[in-house]
Amino acid sequence: MRVIETAVSFEELRDIKKMSGADITLTLLKKVERNGILLNVVLIEGKAEEVERFMEKLRLARAGG
Repeated sequence: MRVIETAVSFEELRDIKKMSGADITLTLLKKVERNGILLNVVLIEGKAEEVERFMEKLRLARAGG
């Protein structure tokens, strides 16, 4: 289980989950504003290796890879 804060939309996170093939569950916990930026607080549940697979795909997607 892992909680992240991200400016990535929840819909885009679901798309990245599909692309990664990771067996995880995403839950939008809340939205917060920090320094004028709206962030989604998302709970990621699944086995550690599955969460890491998703996180790697998220890093690549946000870096343009």
